[in-house]
Amino acid sequence: MMKTTILVSFILATSSLLIACDNNTEQFEPIAGQESAVLSETLKAQILSDTATLLPEEVEGLMLMREEEKMAHDVYSSFYDKFGLRVFANIANSESKHMEAVLWLINSYKLTDPASNELGVFENADIQNLYNKFMSEGVNEVEALKIGAFIEEYDIADLEKLISETGNMYIVRVYTNLLNGSKNHLRAFVKNLSSRNVVYQPSILSQTEYAEIIGAN
Repeated sequence: MMKTTILVSFILATSSLLIACDNNTEQFEPIAGQESAVLSETLKAQILSDTATLLPEEVEGLMLMREEEKMAHDVYSSFYDKFGLRVFANIANSESKHMEAVLWLINSYKLTDPASNELGVFENADIQNLYNKFMSEGVNEVEALKIGAFIEEYDIADLEKLISETGNMYIVRVYTNLLNGSKNHLRAFVKNLSSRNVVYQPSILSQTEYAEIIGAN
């Protein structure tokens, strides 16, 4: 019962999580069709009566997203220090909120947090390799912005896959909010590239999905 009570508080908190933004960053959006800070009594009852444990693949997904969001945060923080572009500072701050949202679920299910407190250090070898690659390739503002857009594509693809593979309402809600945020981040990076006369070409998302995201301003 304690676990589900914590999750009620968590869902209420994350569903109303709105982050102040400017044209360079994001505002979290609630799941379409639901008020940002209100859950129905029916949904509350479902949460309180739910005693299900996570499937191994759901645990694996949470571990992945915790470090994936940390990777984005660490890359953007490093790029802000290097280039001083406001978009990196703003979105790094947003990524901190993304990390916190996933950590809430990890703690609520009494899992072990894989994320290191040290900048640029990751338990997941694939994520560590990506971070190292991005740090070596981000040699100027344009390349850094392209890397930012790529990271958001990467996040979007992973989140869509993880959402499709779980029926856990708590995880779906968190991942959907993160997905909305990543789409806003992608738009921000593409806008910053466009202002430098650079046309970004997606390398993970289909041209159709990419166009839908960029056109949803």
